[in-house]
Formats: sequence, structure tokens, C-alpha cells
Amino acid sequence: MAVACPHCNYPNSPHANFCAKCGAELIARGDGSTIDEVFDPRHTPRQAPASEPTPGSLLGAKYRILARLARGGMGVVYTAEDLKLKRTVALKFLSPELTSEPEARERFVHEAQAASELDHPNICTIHEIDETEAGQMYIVMAYYKGESLKDRIKRAPLGVAEALGVTLQLACGLEKAHQRGIIHRDIKPANILVTEDGLIKIVDFGLARLARGTRVTRTGTTLGTAAYMSPEQVQGQDADQRTDLWSLGVVLYEMLTGQLPFKGEREASVLYSIVHDQPPRRKRLRSDVPPDLDRIVQRALEKRAEARYSSAEEMLKDLRGYQDGLRVSEAGPLNLLWLLRRARTPRVAIPALIFLLAIGLLSHWFLSRQAKIRWAREEALPQIERLIGENDAWRNLAPAYSLAEKAEAYIPRDPKLAELFSKCSLNINIKTDPPGAKIYMKEYKAPDSGWKYLGVSPLEKVRLPVGIFRWKMEKEAYETVLAASSTWDIGMGTKNTVIPYDLMRVLDKKGSIPPGMVRVSGAKTDAGELPDFYIDKYEVTNKQYREFINNGGYRNTKYWKHKFIKDGRELTWEEAVKEFVDQSGRPGPATWQAGDYPEGQADYPVSGISWYEAAAYAEFVGKSLPTGHHWGVAMGEYTPLIQWPQLGGYAVFAPFSNFRGKGPVPVGSLPGITSYGAFDMAGNVREWCWNETPKGRLIRGGAWTITPICSVI
Repeated sequence: MAVACPHCNYPNSPHANFCAKCGAELIARGDGSTIDEVFDPRHTPRQAPASEPTPGSLLGAKYRILARLARGGMGVVYTAEDLKLKRTVALKFLSPELTSEPEARERFVHEAQAASELDHPNICTIHEIDETEAGQMYIVMAYYKGESLKDRIKRAPLGVAEALGVTLQLACGLEKAHQRGIIHRDIKPANILVTEDGLIKIVDFGLARLARGTRVTRTGTTLGTAAYMSPEQVQGQDADQRTDLWSLGVVLYEMLTGQLPFKGEREASVLYSIVHDQPPRRKRLRSDVPPDLDRIVQRALEKRAEARYSSAEEMLKDLRGYQDGLRVSEAGPLNLLWLLRRARTPRVAIPALIFLLAIGLLSHWFLSRQAKIRWAREEALPQIERLIGENDAWRNLAPAYSLAEKAEAYIPRDPKLAELFSKCSLNINIKTDPPGAKIYMKEYKAPDSGWKYLGVSPLEKVRLPVGIFRWKMEKEAYETVLAASSTWDIGMGTKNTVIPYDLMRVLDKKGSIPPGMVRVSGAKTDAGELPDFYIDKYEVTNKQYREFINNGGYRNTKYWKHKFIKDGRELTWEEAVKEFVDQSGRPGPATWQAGDYPEGQADYPVSGISWYEAAAYAEFVGKSLPTGHHWGVAMGEYTPLIQWPQLGGYAVFAPFSNFRGKGPVPVGSLPGITSYGAFDMAGNVREWCWNETPKGRLIRGGAWTITPICSVI
């Protein structure tokens, strides 16, 4: 049956990749065999559209295009030379014919956002997203030598052990994605790369749905390739992580048998089969498929999502259990059943049973241990080295360190592992005054993860990953201290080297500091040495500011201690008060009406007030506005978080603060914590400082309307 070209309507062969008349890509068939096809170098490539890059062309000052590699449903992939880092990368461009479609551009951005959130050996590494001067967007990805799983399956069905190894790596990658709330929704062999080293890489998160993000779909369309879609995708229902496990079951079935479980001449018949038909039994297609593995495939392909594996972790447990059982069965005469068949009498059988049980358990432990040692040396060490090499300016080596810790359980004295630990970890000291506080930590970029308990202060030379972390210090009868700090600093020798950065915090007895404030360690500044001081943990809310108004804040002159200057002229009290009114002319912030804040915004930060009003409120609550130096120290200007461009200053806080938002948000609702436990110092609303400048009083902090000039972690 011919396939009509969507551009010129010319009838083509159903197996054609390109239109014989106009050269355009043809639509994907039900088995997914055309879309995401890697170009065959034996075929004469068609002429690239004028808007596409050509081999040898430069992309700004960053990249030189080498060759076109593949085309998918939304983009075309090229290999390119990174001119600065001298490495080969893969560039994925939005298809030129889709450039004008905002929806396609948005989906393209989501692909980069979804994949860049993940840091896992089995997921393609995303370096950056950018666009050309002509407005064509592209993603810069790591380039892996190898082939797609689709091409590997075309050659011949995989052996059971090889198919199992591929599935285990895929499940590990999906487990990481699902933990971050990301569902791929288009798992298929064309989106799976097999590197020359045997590593499996999941690519193309163009159809991923971020659990906390916007779902981008076109009205009346289904996302995913037909033959690998789950029943709930086919029926237009909400898809969760179990839809990826269905697709993984289809891929495993195809690897073992060389066939798809659900087929048809047209896409509609494939979709009908997915919802209503049972796939042919694997045993009928391939006699050497073990029953245990067959049961795993069968459960992954359950029509009802509730009967399927509930998580990748659960499927991994069965896969690893089968793998361990396979290794024991290969032990030959050590197999318990093999020996029991040779026991002929009770006098032999009973002692033999006891003996063989012990041998069997010992064999299982030994074989499992040896497998883990092989994993540590042959898989973990290369992955750790790659993660360290890919790390951007020492910001986060926690993934490499975590994998090194797992390997250490099996090869604790391995010299290569010791060398890798020296590159991804540091020994730091953690102290509190007074001592005896429980110390907890977690990655800064994972604020919703659980706290890891380290011990009781002081902790000396504790080994920790190179990176940026959140810290919590707890001691009975003392205020809990929260902080943000890196574990490293930069030495100032002949070469910039990473050195340990110790963490020290003072604990205050409960009730000894003003409510809602946190202690900030003093520092030597350009204006002299600042002693320790306190700063508000959160911004002042509308509700708090209304107490100032209700208690006569705008009528009592004792709170207004500064001369009122306007246009170079000093105003009287009566003249000045007339300036500080809301939209209805009553005393209060300029953003209020009728003497009150907008409905539902009691916990939002107060805005629309002058420096004089801010200073008067501070007098009302018995405090004072911070100087610029106080504000900077509280932010962390004298810590590596702000000092070194490798960390980027605001780059640490920007992803967790209210920049480029639709308006202010409730105070403390975002996890952008600073060095000494204050929130919202970056983003939300700007904040007044004490200092005068030639253009007026000093403002710090940025606002939700600001785009921070920095990179992000």
C-alpha cells in the first residue's frame, strides 16, 4: 500500500524514508520504522534545505558543523566540533519547517529542560540549549559513538543475557527520571543508543512530561510512536510512569523475538491490537526464553496499568532477581537441585540436604559478591571517571561521589577508586559553637530530597563530595540553624586548585534572638570588620506591615527619625506624610487600596513603600535597615558561593528564587536559601538598605521581573 507524501501527495512505497518526488521525510508507519531513522551512508543524501546547517559551516564562534547524523519527528541531528573545548558534540535543531510554530518550539525547549534535570549514566547528557542568529533553536548534547538499539535489533534478535543487560540499564535510567517526576512517553529502540563501550543511553525527551511543568500537546493528537504506546496513551488517558514500563516491555519483547508484540498494516489496527489483543507468547517465537524472564515481559505488558509494575524500581528488583538466579543456575554441579537428584536414600539425602543448603547459600553469596565486584571495576569506575570529566567547574560531583561510595562497598582498597575519590571528594571540618549539634546535609539542587545525617559536631576530616549543599544543625534547647555552603574553596597558589572549605556556625539558645531572625557570621569588609549580626529570615509581609499602620505608624512621629528630602528640598512632617499614600489616598503602600493589601496576599512581601516608610517600620519593630555590607555578608559575599565565578553567585540561588515570574509569591515559599539561612534575598521584591548613593538610597536583591545575569546549576 502506497504512502502519500504530506507535502506533494506523491504516492510512495510503504518502505520509503523520503518522497521520491520532492525528497521530504515521510510520516512514521505504525511500527515506527521511518521516524528517527539514522541516515544510511550508502544512500545518496538528499539536498538539505537552505535553512539547515551544512557540513563545514560555523555556528557563531562555538561550533563547526561536521555531518548530518539523523532526523526525527521534531528535529535533525548533526555532529559538530566544540571549538572551545575541542570535543565532538551532537546538535539537535528544530526542523526548519516547524520553526514558525510556537508549540513545536515550546516542546523542543521542554526536551532540553527534561533531559538537563537528569544526571545519570544511562541518560544522554545535555550541555546547553541555544538558538542561531536566524532564530533556529538547538540543543547541544554529548556525542556517543555506537548505534541505535533499533539498528542492533535489525541485525538479529539479541541473546537473553544481552537483552537482559540492555533492559537493566534502561530501567535504571527510567528509575532516575521517574524519581524526578519526568515521564519519557516515547521509549522505543530508535530513542535508545548503544555506545561502543556497551553503555545504554536514553535520548529524545521531546515528549517528556514534567510533573511540575506544563503539558505541551497538540489538540487531537497522541504523543508517542504507535507500536510502543501503552493502552492508556492510545485511549487518550493520563499517562504516568507505568506507560514507560509498558514501552520497556515492548522493547524487551522485540529484543528477544525480533518482532513487535502488536502489529498491523495500518496505525489504527496497531492501536486496536494494543488495547484488545494479547501478544504472541515468547516461547512460541523463541524456545530459549526462560519462564522467569517471560513472566517479567508479561507483567510489563499488562493492559491495566494497576496490574503492571508500579515503578521502575519494582521492575528492576525482578530483573536483578532473575539475573542472580541465572548466575546460580550456571554454577553446574553446585546447583542444589542437580545434586539432590543424585541422592538415592534417606540416609544420604538428609545430611546431603543440610550440606547442600549450606553450599548453595555460600555459592549464591560468593557468586553475587563476585558479580558486584565485577560491576564495580568494569562498570562503576568508568562511569565515575566520565562523571568527573563532564563536571562543570566543580559545582557538583555528588553523583560521581555517590557511585564511588557504592563501588567502595565491593572494592574498598582499589587504587583506581582511591584516585577517583581524590578528584570528587574533600575532607572538611564541621564545627558548631557550642558543640554537640546533629549535622545533616543534602544537595542544594535537590531541596525536596531527604536529609542525610552525618554525625554530631565537631566533625573532623569528614569525607564529603565536592559540591554545593544545604545544611541543618540541631541541638536541644537551641535554635535550628539552616545554611547553604560549598565543601570547597579555591587555593591561591601558582595554579587554581580546589581545597576544603570548613563549615562553622554559632547556635543561639531558644528565645535569645529576635523572633524570625537568623544569625550572620561577621566578616572583614572594605568598610571595616563587621561583628556577627542578625537579619530577618523572611521578607516583611503585608500582614506584618498592616500592624505598623494599625498601631499608628503613620501618625506617630517617633518612628520617623530622618529628614524628608524631595527634589533637593527638605519637607515638613505634614508635607511628607501626604506623599506616603495608597491608591485611594489613605496612608500606606502605593500598591494597596483603601488602607488594605490585595485580598489573599497577607503572606506576600510588602511592596510599593519608600525608603522612609521602610526605615519607620524598622524603628517600629525595634530593628534597623541593613547597610549594603550587612546585606552582602548575609547573602554570602565572603564565602565561595559568591566569591568564585565557578559557582556563579546568583547562579546558585536563581533556579530556586522568584525571577522572571508573574508576580511576587508568598515569603518563604521558594527554597532559595542563602549562606546563613535567609530566604528570598534573590528575587521576589527588591529590598531597601541603609546607605545613601548619588542617585538615592541603596536597593538590593533583584525582583521577580528581573532576569538574573548568570548561569544556573
